[in-house]
Amino acid sequence: MRKKHAGAPGYENKVVRPGLTITSHHRLVLLFSVVALLLLGTALIGFLLGRGSDVQGAASTVQPITGLADTLLEHENRCAQVEQVNLQQELLQARQEAEQLADSLIEKQEALQEQQETLQEQQDEMARMEEKILNALMGNLTEKTISRSSPTVASYVQQAQDLLLLQRKLDKFNDTPEAAEVDLTQYEENIQQKLANIPTLKPIPGSLTGYGNRRHPIYGYYHFHGAVDMGAPKGTPIKASAAGRVSDTGYNSSSGNFVKISHGNGFETLYFHCSKVHVTTGERVSKGQVIADVGNTGTSTTSHLHFGISFYGTPINPNQIIME
Repeated sequence: MRKKHAGAPGYENKVVRPGLTITSHHRLVLLFSVVALLLLGTALIGFLLGRGSDVQGAASTVQPITGLADTLLEHENRCAQVEQVNLQQELLQARQEAEQLADSLIEKQEALQEQQETLQEQQDEMARMEEKILNALMGNLTEKTISRSSPTVASYVQQAQDLLLLQRKLDKFNDTPEAAEVDLTQYEENIQQKLANIPTLKPIPGSLTGYGNRRHPIYGYYHFHGAVDMGAPKGTPIKASAAGRVSDTGYNSSSGNFVKISHGNGFETLYFHCSKVHVTTGERVSKGQVIADVGNTGTSTTSHLHFGISFYGTPINPNQIIME
């Protein structure tokens, strides 16, 4: 059965040729394949070109970093060289300063040595001067010494006066700045040694009264009182008038507690009515040493010291020789 429009008027009947249709499709496929290959080739070329640019960029980036490191290393080397030069200069300067300091120290040592030598010369000269002064003073002191061939109370008194005058002059000299330059210790000791056994020291403070003829304060008769009485409170320390040996101590109804001292040159001192005695018979005492205390023992009306001096057994007035 035929289709109704197959033979309709106005339409031409076309015959399809199978072989011709296939050929047209092949051309289209081939054309699309060529286009695809061109596009693929273009993309590949672009990719390769882009990758090359990246590698070149990376290489160009690494090259500046490597150059900066080299520059820094070169800068460090230059700094090290400069620092080494500066260190050498400082070392040289320090060495020069050390040499200058050593030279200055040597000069100071030499100056100090000269000063020491000068000082030693001055000390030697001072020693010679001191020896001359001491010899002169000792010679003068020897002239003041009494002759032992005929000692008298008057000669001892004169000797004591001369020695005490020299002592006062020495005390004044010791208050002057010049005293520091001259050592007169030996001279002073010599004076004190010559004065030591002469009873010139007042045994207690106060006046020396009652020597000579007088009425007895208790019994009322006239008699010779060969000593002085020195009023003082009970317990007042009594000092030895001169150096010597205690010849006797004890107690009796008249003298009370007493002390007698022999000074080895004819002088003997007596200390009566003591409240307490601090020395014993045979003991050596020095001038000014406390030997007893003032009291009111024995035949006495009040607290006082009966002080007597004898020269070869003969009483002398203490006012004649007591000077200190």
